[in-house]
Amino acid sequence: MGFKYLRMSTTEATAVYYELVIIAASPTTEIWLGDEDGHFVQKEIGELRTGLLEGHYTVEFGLGSAPYPIHLTKATRYTQVELASGPICSRPIPKLTLE
Repeated sequence: MGFKYLRMSTTEATAVYYELVIIAASPTTEIWLGDEDGHFVQKEIGELRTGLLEGHYTVEFGLGSAPYPIHLTKATRYTQVELASGPICSRPIPKLTLE
């Protein structure tokens, strides 16, 4: 019995990252970005610029403040005022495994 190798095309193996820009109302405000599992993945002050895969994220302006949902499907720019005028959400509680 031999092994069968599957060849992936270049388009199947290439991940697509979308630019996300978030501007806080104050240049001293902490911006916390969380993933769909509840883990904080990035923190910036005043302005967050990053590239992310399509998906669901949360953003908080100050640790422990109200989280706002973001569903990223394309390059997007938000301000704190825009996000604060929309709905809030609950940030998922991260599940940690003991090893």
